[in-house]
This record gives sequence, structure tokens and C-alpha cells, in this order.
Amino acid sequence: MKILSDKREWRLLLLATLSFVILCLIEIKLPLILFLENTLIGDVLCSDGIQNIASGLLIGLISAYAFYIFVNYLPRVHREKKTKEVLNSLIASILDAYKRCRIYGHETPISHVDKSVLKNEWLNEQITDSKKNKTKFLSLKFAMQTAYTRVEDFRHTLSLAVELSPEHAMQWLIIIDKVRLMAENYGEELNIPIDKQQYVDQDNDLNPIRDYKSTLNLRYLEIVEESKNWINLDAIGNS
Repeated sequence: MKILSDKREWRLLLLATLSFVILCLIEIKLPLILFLENTLIGDVLCSDGIQNIASGLLIGLISAYAFYIFVNYLPRVHREKKTKEVLNSLIASILDAYKRCRIYGHETPISHVDKSVLKNEWLNEQITDSKKNKTKFLSLKFAMQTAYTRVEDFRHTLSLAVELSPEHAMQWLIIIDKVRLMAENYGEELNIPIDKQQYVDQDNDLNPIRDYKSTLNLRYLEIVEESKNWINLDAIGNS
């Protein structure tokens, strides 16, 4: 449960639980410990007035926590979940365009993109392939086209990231910058001779667009790395 993984929420839950346990002990009226009998502390603890005051305070504290859970915490968690779904879908749109290598991938609504590309296993595979320059040019091209069409969406959703936390806002700004850098490669004229097209995915001098592909590969790698940082942000924040 999220409430147990968040330090702040866990502490509030612990405080409310302890308050409930103490309230139960007060209402049960357990017998006084022997060495406290006929002492000032014993008389205070057994005083009906003190017990009524303590019970009232504890009941108020428990009620306030229940009010907080139903009025603040649960709606906030639901809102954050929906916000992350939107932002994650936006990131996934670029990665999905690369994975499925479709010419019209940039036109796919973000509600229909494959979000499995946000799993750490897949992201790690992409980082490894990109560092070894094993990426495919067409996939990079379609990812770049999606970055170009979505860059303004990334900018306009910064306010959503700000609502999550300052750390999310900072990471989203980094992602915006990486998407912008990839989008800047859109529109460059490429002249690939027919007899050289078979070499576009190779990292050697036979590749007529070697430098251009290397640039796209670098920009894609940066997006993948920052996407991984974004996905793992909650785990880091709650540790």
C-alpha cells in the first residue's frame, strides 16, 4: 500500500494507531501498577477528570486522522495516479514509436500507446543497445517525429508535474529538454543513395548518414535514461 511506503503517511498512521490503542487502554480501566498505588502519579492516572480529558483528546485526534484520510489523502492519491498516467503516456508515446516502428506512430493518441515500454527491463535493454549503437534508423526516425509533434505537449504539462512534487517538476524539465533536443533534428534533408540504404543501421564509413544516426541515437538514449529516472522517482522519494 502507498500509505505504508510514504514516510510521512506511515508516521501519521502510526500516531493514529497508538492513539487508538491508548484510548482502548483508558476505557478498559486496567488496574494500577502496584508501585504507583497511593502515589500522586497514581491518583492523577486514576482521576476521572484526567481520563475524560485524555479520552476526548485521543478521540479528536483519531477523528481528525479519519477526516484527513477520506477528505484529503484518498482524493489526492487518486488525482496523483491520474496525473502520472497522463505524463507517463506522454513519455511512452516516444518510446512506443521507436518500439513499434510505425510510419504513423506520431499520430497515435497517447491513450493508445504501449505503456509496457516504461518497464525497467525494457528501458535497460534500450540503454544497452543504444550505448552499443545497435538501434535502428527507421525506429529512431519515427521516435524523432513523435518527439517533434509532442514537444509542446511536454511543455504544457509541466504544471501537472509541479503538482506532484518539486522533484517531479525538476525531472520533467530535464525530460522536456531532452525531447526538445531530439525534436530539433526534425526536417533535415537526407540524401541516401539506393545502393547505400542497406548500410543505414551500420556503424561504419559505408553508412551515408552515420553522423545523423549517431545524433539520433544519442538523443534517444538521453530520453530513455531520463524516462527511467522519472519512473523510479517515486521509489527514490519514499526510500
